[in-house]
Amino acid sequence: MKILALDLGKYKSVFCDFDSGSGKHEFGRIQTQPQEMHDLFVERQPDRLVIEAGPAAGWVYDMARALKIEAEVANTNHEIWKGHVSQNKNDRSDALRLAKLSWLGELPKVHMPGKAVRQMRSLIEYR
Repeated sequence: MKILALDLGKYKSVFCDFDSGSGKHEFGRIQTQPQEMHDLFVERQPDRLVIEAGPAAGWVYDMARALKIEAEVANTNHEIWKGHVSQNKNDRSDALRLAKLSWLGELPKVHMPGKAVRQMRSLIEYR
């Protein structure tokens, strides 16, 4: 299985292209923009996309689903993330950890509401 894990940032994101068959992985950095994400998904053709819950997660999730890519959204408030303390904590290690936890079936996930629900919640929060 080919897993593409993204550590989403406000302006730049780090991805880890993980092949569960061989255990090989490759890192890269892209702009957190719709066209760049689309091009990455089309180029890498992952079986699964794994992202953290956050501000950009909604539109990235929607794009992946439109391209028929299975998508998982990680719950970073779960105990498994809080207990992880590493001297080398960085975006690359976070992306690789997302991929490995997804592959092992140990990724704590959250439900991603539909676009209409997210828009309504955003409006309510704004008011």
